[in-house]
Parts: sequence; C-alpha cells; structure tokens
Amino acid sequence: MNRLKIGARAHDLVDQTPAVLIAHARQLGLDGLQLAVHKSWPEPYQAHETATLAANIQHLQQARLSIFLLASYFNPAHSDADFLMRELARVRLNIELARHCHIGVVGSETGSLNDDDWTRHPDNHGATAFHKVEQSLARLRPDLALAGCDFLVEAVCDHIIHDAESLARLNTRLGEHFLVTLDLANLLDADNVADWREILADFLGQHGERIRLLHFKNFILEGRNKVSVGLEQGLIDYAEVLTMLAQCQLTHVPIIVEELSGEALRESVDYLRRLSR
Repeated sequence: MNRLKIGARAHDLVDQTPAVLIAHARQLGLDGLQLAVHKSWPEPYQAHETATLAANIQHLQQARLSIFLLASYFNPAHSDADFLMRELARVRLNIELARHCHIGVVGSETGSLNDDDWTRHPDNHGATAFHKVEQSLARLRPDLALAGCDFLVEAVCDHIIHDAESLARLNTRLGEHFLVTLDLANLLDADNVADWREILADFLGQHGERIRLLHFKNFILEGRNKVSVGLEQGLIDYAEVLTMLAQCQLTHVPIIVEELSGEALRESVDYLRRLSR
C-alpha cells in the first residue's frame, strides 16, 4: 500500500495562525490540510484581503504542508438570490486562490432546501432541487476553466446530491471540471449503515478514478442519531475500507480525518498510519 497522505480540517486544529497550524500539523504527523479560508481567517476574508489570504496559504505550503482542498462550503439551492450570489462570490474567491497558489481543487457539499439548515427536507431528492444545484454550479464553469481548477462535489445522504447515482448524474451534466470527494460516513444513516460495504463498492464502481479526496470519519448510533467517534471505534471498519481502496488503486488519494480534534484526532491519524504499515 502507498504511504497514505493524511490531513485534517484546519478549523479543527487549536489555532489558525499559519505558524501554529504548521506546528500542530507536524505534531500530529499530517501531510496536509483541508482549508476553509472564511473559517480559519475570517478577518482578512471579510475584508476581501486576497493577498493576505494567499500569503497565509503560501506560508503553509513553504513548510511542505499541502492544501488538499480549499473548502468552499455553500448551499447552491439557497432560496435567497442575494445570499446565493454572495456565496458564489466566495467560491470564486477560492477558485482564484487555488489558481494563485497552485492548489487545483475547491469543493463543497450541496446543501438542502432548508436554506441555512443543511438537514433533510422532503423534496431534497427531487428534480427541482437537483436543477437548482445544477444551475448554481454551472455558473462556476467559466471560472474553473480559466483557473484550470476542479470542483469536488460531496454527496451527503440528507442533502440534495445524496448518493453515488445522483452525484454521477450531476457531474456528467456539469462536465470535465467537476470531480468527487468521497465521504462514506456521509452516505450512511440508521437505515443503511449495515450495508456500508455494498454502498462503498457501488460508489467506487461508479466514480473510481474521478475521486480526488477522501473524507474519513466514524460514528455509532444512539437511537437513530449518529454520534461521532474516533476512526477505530465506530461502525465502519477502516481497515476494510483501505483494502477496498487499494483494490481500486486509490490509496494515493489524500485523506482528510474529519470531526475530530485534540487527542481523538491524534489517535485516529496514528491508527491510519498503523494500518498503512
């Protein structure tokens, strides 16, 4: 198996100044980060200080800390047109930063018809919601083409793009600059978690080489609620996940360990390193 490229979300670490992010990443043995500039550095982001944001990113890169994704979290189906335009402007800022800093990938989930509450809506999986997402993301095609940048779409079971099939349908319609983040835990809920192996195999079969980023997280169920736990402790067997990825020759794809911080994050990174040996 290839040496795994392991990262975390920058905003899950203790401090967001570049120097401290670098130090913390080194302590954890991380190879890179998933970076949401509006979360990590809200003041220069809100002040539209693009040069400061780019300089911060380059500080991380010069310390050999890769940026595996510029996370542009937004809801492309938001009902407030003015709010959606501001969100699209943030994605375009990330595309510009990706171009300037030679990162190459930005990405997001696809939200919900519940606007600011990204939760299950009875019509999330319908044709109207799908069309809204497609329309919004299609607006980014010229920006992505100009920057030579790709947009990674992540499916989440409660969101509008919710499974392998809906993601394949969307990306086929949007074209070459739209690729894939695979987050297995986000495809699962109380109804289907027992079938995670079949769900993963189907996703790998449909998307395979279009996958550019892996999100690893784990959970247990309390009733029907998912409760986040360390990678070694939940309902998904990540040793088996890595075997399935190796069979598809995907262990070179960077991994972001999500929804953990502190000692729980350290233990999960160490667990992945042991598995890769």
